Amino acid sequence: MIDPVRLAEETRKLVARGEKRKYYRFRAAEFYGGVATADCVGCNLRCVFCWAWNIVNKPEHTGNFYSPEEVVRKLVTIAEKRDYRKVRISG
Repeated sequence: MIDPVRLAEETRKLVARGEKRKYYRFRAAEFYGGVATADCVGCNLRCVFCWAWNIVNKPEHTGNFYSPEEVVRKLVTIAEKRDYRKVRISG
């Protein structure tokens, strides 16, 4: 059986460095009338229906570290370019 609390701590060590957090992509999505999205790395669950299992199972090999300011800049740039009014962090 998986212990989600233990797994969360192990995952945090791989995907967080101080304020910085790992993200594997920044994208424009048509959902919700258009939303700029930052997809972060790291999950403490192992859902059988997960569509991102290859990212969830190997967080040490996926993505790059970004500060909160860098994430905001990237999301705002995407949103302004597409004339979106929404941003989100997913993953």
